Amino acid sequence: MPEKKYVLWPIYFDRQKTKKEGRRVTKDIAVPNASIEEIVKAARKMGLNPQKEEKAYPGRWWKKEGQVLVDKKEKKTEIIRKVAEIIKQGRDIKNTK
Repeated sequence: MPEKKYVLWPIYFDRQKTKKEGRRVTKDIAVPNASIEEIVKAARKMGLNPQKEEKAYPGRWWKKEGQVLVDKKEKKTEIIRKVAEIIKQGRDIKNTK
């Protein structure tokens, strides 16, 4: 795997998971069951050249929900937070329609 990529897992953005289980964002910007497609769309919006891969999160090896590889354009924590905010905005807009 090229070293110029970060791995983003759906669990990072899942409001129903604890930090211990793998959530990486605060609950106020987390969403229930973030999908790979939402992550890809948000990363594309940020110009991070996302690539989907069929993999299982190590802590949930039995559930192949996939991962998204993104360009290392800034710190991983910043990218995760921004992706979460874009996903949340998208969900908020959907829910007001």
